[in-house]
Amino acid sequence: MPDALHPLLLRQLRRLGVDPAGPPPAPEAWAQLLQRVGRAYADADADRYQLERSQALASQEMAELHQQLQASQARLANLVALSSDWVWETDADGRFIDISDGLARAGVDPASLIGQTRQIDVLPPVEGHDHAAYHATLAAHQPLRDFVYGTRRSDGRAIYVRISGDPQFAQGRFTGYRGVASDVTEATVAGQQVLQLARFDSLTGLANRNMFQDELDRALQRNAASQTGFALLFIDLDRFKFVNDTLGHDAGDALLKVMAGRLSALLRGADRLARLGGDEFVVLLDHVTDPAALSKVASRLLTELAEPLQLGGRMVQISGSVGISLFPSDGQDAATLLKNADTAMYLAKSRGKNNFQFFTPDLAQHAARFFAMESDLRQAIDADQLVLHYQPVFRASDGQLCSMEALVRWQRPGHGLVGPGEFIPLAEESGLIVPIGRWVMQAACRQLQAWRQAGYNPPRCAVNLSTRQFAAGRLVDDVREALAMHGLEAGALTVEITEGQLMADPERAQQTLQSLQALGVQVAIDDFGTGYSSLSYLKRFTANTLKIDRSFVRGLPHNHQDMAITQAVVTLAHSLRMAVVAEGVETPAQRQAVQRLGCDMVQGFLLARPLEAAQMAGQLPRWLPAPATLAAG
Repeated sequence: MPDALHPLLLRQLRRLGVDPAGPPPAPEAWAQLLQRVGRAYADADADRYQLERSQALASQEMAELHQQLQASQARLANLVALSSDWVWETDADGRFIDISDGLARAGVDPASLIGQTRQIDVLPPVEGHDHAAYHATLAAHQPLRDFVYGTRRSDGRAIYVRISGDPQFAQGRFTGYRGVASDVTEATVAGQQVLQLARFDSLTGLANRNMFQDELDRALQRNAASQTGFALLFIDLDRFKFVNDTLGHDAGDALLKVMAGRLSALLRGADRLARLGGDEFVVLLDHVTDPAALSKVASRLLTELAEPLQLGGRMVQISGSVGISLFPSDGQDAATLLKNADTAMYLAKSRGKNNFQFFTPDLAQHAARFFAMESDLRQAIDADQLVLHYQPVFRASDGQLCSMEALVRWQRPGHGLVGPGEFIPLAEESGLIVPIGRWVMQAACRQLQAWRQAGYNPPRCAVNLSTRQFAAGRLVDDVREALAMHGLEAGALTVEITEGQLMADPERAQQTLQSLQALGVQVAIDDFGTGYSSLSYLKRFTANTLKIDRSFVRGLPHNHQDMAITQAVVTLAHSLRMAVVAEGVETPAQRQAVQRLGCDMVQGFLLARPLEAAQMAGQLPRWLPAPATLAAG
C-alpha cells in the first residue's frame, strides 16, 4: 500500500508523523495534509507558470533577434550589392575563394578569379605603392591597408584597384586574408597625368628638368658612395631658332619630337635623357668616364642628329653641338656639372657647330669672357658703342665706285674695336641681332643723308639682314621707316640676304622680296653657293644682284672647279638679269679672273678695306661745293 503512494504524498505524510501503513491519522492531521498538498500544488503551478512564461518570453526574444539578424543581413547584402566596392577572401596560398558581385562593376567577372591568385605586376607600380612592400606584408601575415595596383581586364583595358585586408587565423593557424576592394582607375589615371605633367616634358615625353634633377641627385649619391663616376652630355640643336623663325613653331615642335626619338633610340636603358627646355637636351651616362668611349657616344649622337628630315614638305638638315662634363673631376654638385657641360657645348658651337667638346678649366675662363661679352653687348646700342664701316664695291670694267656695304663694328670699352666675327654669332644666339640689325639700317640711312648734306653723292648702300630680321614680320616696315625718317628714296638702299635664308622658306622669302622691290629697294643674294642646292629656286626670286662667295673666289684662277662654278653662276645670273659681285678679291690674279669670267662688280681687300665714315667720304664723288665741315653722322 505505501509503495503505491506518490513520493510527494509520502514525503508530506512523514512530515506530519503519519505512518502510511498504520491507522488513519486524526482529522487535524488530514486537514494539515490537505493544506500542505494544496500549497505544494499551488507552488508547483506557480513554478510551472513562471517557467512557461520565461520560455515564452525567451522564444519571443529569439524570434525578434532572428528577425533583426535577418534584417541586418539583408541590409548588408543590399549595401554590398549597391556598392562599387567588393568583398574578397583568399586561402592561405593567396587563391581567391570568394569575391562579391561588386567586382563585376569594374568589368571583371568574379567567378573568373576563383582559384586564381592576385596579379599585381601586370602594370608598372603606382607612385607610392611598392610591390616589394606588398609581398613583404603578405609574407608576414600583417594587415594590408589601401594598396593600389594596376591590372588588365579580359578586353585589355587597364584598371587600378585599391585593396585592404586582414589576415585570418583558426586555432592559431593562418588561413588566408579577408578584405574589401574598390575600383580607383579614374582617380589613379588622373593622378598619373598630374605626375606626368610635373615630371615629364609634354611635347617629347622625355623627363623634364625637375625629374632629371632628381635623377642627377641620385646619381651623385650613388657615385659618391661607390667612388665611381659618370658623364653629362649637354646637347643643343644648331639652327633650331632658324627653323622656328622661318618655318614656324609647329615645324619646330615636330623637329624636337624627331630629335628626341633619335636620341632615345641610341641610348642604353640605364642612361637618362631629358629635355631641359627649348632645344636643349641632356644625357646622363652612369659609370662612363673614359674619354674615348664618350667620344664614340657623342659622335654617334651627332651623326644621328644630322640626318636630314622632312618638315613642312621640305627637307631640312639640323646638326647638334655637344658639351661634356665628368663627375667628379668637373664638378661635385649638380649645378656645377650642368653649368660646365653647358659651357663646353657653347665652345662646340663657337668651333663651327656639329661637334663635341669636353669641359676644361681654360674653358671656364672662356665662358666667363663669353657671358661678360653678352652682358656688355646688351648695353652697346643704348651706350652708342656701335659704329659702321663701309667697304666700297667697284665696277669690274673700269674700277669706278658703284656701291658700298655697311659693316657693323663694336667699340667695346676696354677692348677696342671688335669685329663682327666676334660678336655677331653671339648676337644671333641671344636674339640681340634684331635690335642691332634695326640700328644698322637706321645708322646707314642717317649717314647717307649726312654725306648728301655735306655735298657728297654717295652710291647705293647695302645692309645685311639677319635670319631673325628676315623672318620677322616687321622687316618691310623697318626699311620704310628708316628711309622716311632720313628723307631718302628707296633706291639709296640695298638689302643683302643669304642664300640659306631664302631657301628655308621660299614662299615667304619671295613675298618679302617682292614687297621690298615694290618700295624701290634693291635686293642682293649674299654668300651664294655656300648654302643649299638652290639653282632651281633662284629663278623664283626677284633679286637684283648675286654675290659669289669668297670661298670660290679664293681658288681663282688656279682651281679649275672654282673657275667652272664661278662661270656657271655668272652665266645663270646674267640669264636671269641679275648683276654679279665677286666677294673677297685679294690678288690681281683673282681680279683678272673674275673680270674674264664676266663678273660685273668686285669687292675685296685688293681694292679697299672697310673704311670709317670720314675715310669713306674721301672715296665719294661730290655734287655740291664742299661745305666748311663734314657731317660724318
